[in-house]
Amino acid sequence: MDEMNQKTMRRSVARMLLWSTLAFFVLLGGGLFLHARMPQMRIARIEKLLAANNTAAARRLIGRVDDEALAESYRAQCDYADALSLMANGEWEEAHELFANAGSYADAADKAAECAYAHALALFDAGDWDGAAEAFAALGAYSDAPERVNACRYEKALVLEGEDDAAGAAELYELLGSYRDSGERLRRLAVAMTGIPDAEEALEMLHGLSRADRERMLVLKEARSALPQDIIAVGFYHTVGLQSDGTVVACGNNSFGQCDVGALHDVKAVAAGAYHTVALHSDGTVSAIGRDSEGQCATAEWRNVTAIATSDYATFGLTADGTLLCTGFYDYTEPESWSGLTAVAGGSYNLAARREDGSVWSYPALKGLDALRGAEAIDVNTGYAVAVLGDGSVASTNFDLSAWHDILAVSASSTAILALDAQGRVQAHFFRESDRVDFSSVTDAVAIAAGGTHFAVVLSDGSVRVFGLTANGAGGTADWSLAVD
Repeated sequence: MDEMNQKTMRRSVARMLLWSTLAFFVLLGGGLFLHARMPQMRIARIEKLLAANNTAAARRLIGRVDDEALAESYRAQCDYADALSLMANGEWEEAHELFANAGSYADAADKAAECAYAHALALFDAGDWDGAAEAFAALGAYSDAPERVNACRYEKALVLEGEDDAAGAAELYELLGSYRDSGERLRRLAVAMTGIPDAEEALEMLHGLSRADRERMLVLKEARSALPQDIIAVGFYHTVGLQSDGTVVACGNNSFGQCDVGALHDVKAVAAGAYHTVALHSDGTVSAIGRDSEGQCATAEWRNVTAIATSDYATFGLTADGTLLCTGFYDYTEPESWSGLTAVAGGSYNLAARREDGSVWSYPALKGLDALRGAEAIDVNTGYAVAVLGDGSVASTNFDLSAWHDILAVSASSTAILALDAQGRVQAHFFRESDRVDFSSVTDAVAIAAGGTHFAVVLSDGSVRVFGLTANGAGGTADWSLAVD
């Protein structure tokens, strides 16, 4: 019995070994078969996922594809599909990046350009002119991208012009050339920036200036316009000032009543001749007191006057229509026929006026007036005229003043030419060394007036300092507070 059991057991063990061996080889064969088929199955699965637009799952399987070229192709398909979804949602930048990653797959390159264009349009609509211009420029000749670049620059130029950034706007209009009305807008800005009414002349000057020079010119122009105008004047031996309440103060020699200014009210500008004082009232009328032996005070009938000036023995008024009124010593028949004037100045026996076209005329006629063309401010005295130009330089018919820079105002006399610079300092050109005065202590001036014997400087707090000969009382300004606002 035991022997039979043993034989039975041996047969069972043998059968088990046989079946186990068979199962092993079957499983081994199946495993080898599946292993051989797995890449095809994985590829089929990836393609099925791509067809279902399940790019996330497809990307996970793509990482297990051994054929790198095939894997790269599937990645491009995923990028393309994802980019289409982003594109449909208006996510242009992200879509553009994925289309770019897709390389040459399908029409990915065209779609990338389409997204970049749409993104540029979105920046344009949002008012991001710089970003839009850069995006359109990157597209090269695609669609109307070059035209769109110009549109971005033009819109930005309009914004800068509206914000009074004339230098920035002018730079863009120059770049735009003949685009839309850029040329006309550039001409208008050039006239405003340079002070030269002739647009072509103004453009010629503007083209020679850097962006920094243009910006500096505008800063000076703004500073110049902020200066108090016609609040200080000096005669031979008296000084006149305008106070913020429209009243007038005066000190110095009063032999002709030139300092009897107590009755003057509602005044907006003052001027002084040798021995007379002139006041322009807010209603356009003019008062003149002091010596009148040459008729220099005969202003009672004047109306619509916008500016005044004096020479030693004459008075001048500029009217609202740009014509000139004259009274006093000299035959002024010729200058009274002038028209289109925008500024007037007088000194000693001379008269000068700036015209609408930017030219400067004088009487008696002076040589070298072309150098003053485009003047922002002018003055005149015996035998010469002087002007502040838009770039802060100073031009003269007779003198080389090229060393002066950043000048806001000038004042001319028979003794010296004074200039006020943007730092509030006073520059001076004296004709004789014996007349020289030291202005180095002045650092915050806002107005100047040069006379034959003394010079007045108004400081930013409204106080007045007088330099030169003041023994006649012309320096009695210690308690003055003038209209500097």
